[in-house]
Amino acid sequence: MKKEKSRLAFPHVMILLILLALISCLLTYIIPAGTYQFDENGYVVPGSFAYVENTPVSPVQAVIKLTSSIASMGTTYALLFIVGGMVSVMISSGAVENLVDYSIFRLEDKSLKVLIPCISVLMSILGGLAGNDAMITFVACGMLLARRTKLDRISGMAIFYLPYITGQAIGPTVLMILMCQEMAGIPAVSGLTVRIVIWIVFTAFVAFYNTHYALKVAKDPSKSIDGEILSLSAEEQMKAEKTTRLKISSVVSILMMILPFVIYAYGSSRYSWGFEYLISLAFVSAIILGIVFHYTPNDWAKRFCAGAAQMGPVCLLIGFSKLISVILADGHVINTIANAALMIIQRMGASFSAIGMFVFTTLFNLLMPSGPAKVPILMPLFTPVADILGITRQVLCTCYQLGDGLTNFLTPVSSVLATGLILSETKYSKWLRYAVPYALILIAFSCVCIFSLQAAGWTGI
Repeated sequence: MKKEKSRLAFPHVMILLILLALISCLLTYIIPAGTYQFDENGYVVPGSFAYVENTPVSPVQAVIKLTSSIASMGTTYALLFIVGGMVSVMISSGAVENLVDYSIFRLEDKSLKVLIPCISVLMSILGGLAGNDAMITFVACGMLLARRTKLDRISGMAIFYLPYITGQAIGPTVLMILMCQEMAGIPAVSGLTVRIVIWIVFTAFVAFYNTHYALKVAKDPSKSIDGEILSLSAEEQMKAEKTTRLKISSVVSILMMILPFVIYAYGSSRYSWGFEYLISLAFVSAIILGIVFHYTPNDWAKRFCAGAAQMGPVCLLIGFSKLISVILADGHVINTIANAALMIIQRMGASFSAIGMFVFTTLFNLLMPSGPAKVPILMPLFTPVADILGITRQVLCTCYQLGDGLTNFLTPVSSVLATGLILSETKYSKWLRYAVPYALILIAFSCVCIFSLQAAGWTGI
């Protein structure tokens, strides 16, 4: 039986990425190659699509491209290493355990009903202001919370991961919407009121979804999708029961972990800060945490390096994720797929075309999760079609932003999702059982919003 289960086991995320890379190679042989002309700013020139000679990428060439794919993500690796080290310094101090244990003691049987919605709102705010890949390291805190409250791995991952991705999907100041609005020629951060309303609805739903599942598992562990309930050892349980006082250092440490993202959110929207600022802020925060907890220099270094080391496998998977995008781009099939979809979309009416752009971006995101990489390709193509059909530029930007964000917690090509699965040790197949219904509900709601906003002629200016 054990051997049978082993043969039928769902493939590891890395195996999935390798298979997707091979499928991408196959597509470069099957789909006709096409290309667009680009202007001096690197943007696509509308109407310039033309078929070209196929440039298929063989599996051997794909393996050779792996080195450059991994190397190209250097800034992301630096971000994950530093933030991973910062989170490790904080977690190893026992601050999270103290805060959770105190909350459980004070709230008693209402702890989950209060903690999970509060965390969901906080993470959604951070994601909506300036969400970025480094926030996935908060999943480590979620696993501690799951152990303390006797939940499963899916709850531990979802409580911190799902809200920040959801907030990012409609956040008014994230890089994605700022890039779209700049290319569409409308003021940055315009349409703020409508986006905040949609963000509130999304945030309320993710808080409800996560809390409902957690309470269901807490009440009946057999309802767990993961099938395994996490718990404390006998020694840890005794220690938790004695925790009745909240330490000031615990509160300070939580604030120091959140503060870099808050400062970066302000700086990125006002001064166009890049990731180098967040990396610097996170490193300074890690140093301050070491001072707060009176670590010796050597002790601090060991804790920091241990957290950074956990990001090693994650960085490897990010490189493999990037390889898939490189294969499709070098094979010139991405442009062909985009052009074919555009021909179909422009035949619809204005409101339904807006939904079509959203749906296409959503599906396209499964192949290329990197939002900034898709902007120079899709926005110049969508903009003239939107103008001809009477779709407002504000609605167009919203279509792109929502389409780019609402499948990031589903696609195996997403390096952020792969990171969360590794940190929580959650199987991808079980995660899909949890996340797919959630995504479908948000996608349906987004279609209603887009249709209504276009029908109302929303300009947001």
